[in-house]
Amino acid sequence: MKTRAFAATALAIGVSLGTGTSYASGDDVAAAAKPRFQMPFKCDTHWRIDTWGHSPAVDMVVKNNPGSSGRSVYPGYKGKVAQTFWDRGAGNVIVIGHGGGWYTAYYHLKEKHDKYVQKGDRVTAKTLIGHIGATGSNSGDWAHLHYEQRYKANGVPGQSDRKPVHFNGKKYTGSGQTWKDVKSKNC
Repeated sequence: MKTRAFAATALAIGVSLGTGTSYASGDDVAAAAKPRFQMPFKCDTHWRIDTWGHSPAVDMVVKNNPGSSGRSVYPGYKGKVAQTFWDRGAGNVIVIGHGGGWYTAYYHLKEKHDKYVQKGDRVTAKTLIGHIGATGSNSGDWAHLHYEQRYKANGVPGQSDRKPVHFNGKKYTGSGQTWKDVKSKNC
């Protein structure tokens, strides 16, 4: 009985119970089941994250942008490839389902998706899914990864289902925000 009371109190104030699940309060209750996403890059690499005008989605480049084009992209969490497609604005896109209604989306990838993964493939946090590119008219010929975390309980979500991006328990959101040095912990 005390455990239930503690869990209810923890849920109400929005804390973690040490189970790997973060509990949210208020209108973001769906985030309670959010996976512990890692950055979609190799461990111990440093990245710049920008929200520009499309928060909660983010754009990522190598810290100080010494050359992001061709850098490897990984899911950052296990899952199953839900969609792979070309879009005139987004270029080469991969969407991965992570269970519980959670998805991640990767835009402007350099190569076509079928070089690495196809719809239905199971992936781990360290499965190579593509490389940073500048495909699609919305890339501005600027090599970067446009990345989204999405939630929808039934079916593959669209852009309207984007949620604030979290890596290692930290939220990266807000219009026009920049984080100049974020270390990948996708180890």
